[in-house]
Amino acid sequence: MSEIVELAREISDYTICGEGNVSVRVDDNSFLIKASGTSLHTLSDEDLTLCNTNGAQIELSHKKPSIETLFHAWIMKTFPEINFIAHTHPPHTTKILCSNQVYHFANHRWFPDQIVRNGIKSCVVPYAPPGQAILKLVERHVTQFVKYEGYFPKLILLQNHGIITASASKKDCAASTLMCEKSADIFIGAKLLGGVKFLTKQEVADVDTCPNENYRRNMYQ
Repeated sequence: MSEIVELAREISDYTICGEGNVSVRVDDNSFLIKASGTSLHTLSDEDLTLCNTNGAQIELSHKKPSIETLFHAWIMKTFPEINFIAHTHPPHTTKILCSNQVYHFANHRWFPDQIVRNGIKSCVVPYAPPGQAILKLVERHVTQFVKYEGYFPKLILLQNHGIITASASKKDCAASTLMCEKSADIFIGAKLLGGVKFLTKQEVADVDTCPNENYRRNMYQ
């Protein structure tokens, strides 16, 4: 089983039917992406379509690529260190993305492993319909995030939609997706219990720079 199919299976619980998509870099100029309408639950190598980093399908005789191919292409083209991208609609996270709590979720952290797998903060992208519109907003807000924070976000939150995780490794891409949904579940539960006790900036920094945590983080690269 290829790594991209393994990634699809690991995160498939956060999609229904043809929702979500995954991609994997082939070389500097091309990548494979899930074909439109296919399921992450049953994805096979035959359900992958080759595209270039401008978002155009290379093998026209093959299945049509995902409608969200354009933002995959832009990320692959702009950030050569990225090899895997996953886009899913985790239910607990999507509850937050459809609420007025999204920036609290993005800008704070409340337990150590969340920092290790999702970074010290997340990038928020306002809602836009799939295709060219969402590409423009992903491009604008990720570029701004990288400019001000100095690194590619380990977690991109699409308001009223879902999430994007992207990494050099399949293992890290999957872990970031799974940790996001765990974090959302805890966030909602803590809200119901009276409010979330966020870690302080110093506590977050201490975890982020801890040699032991960095060792664990690198095991997924």
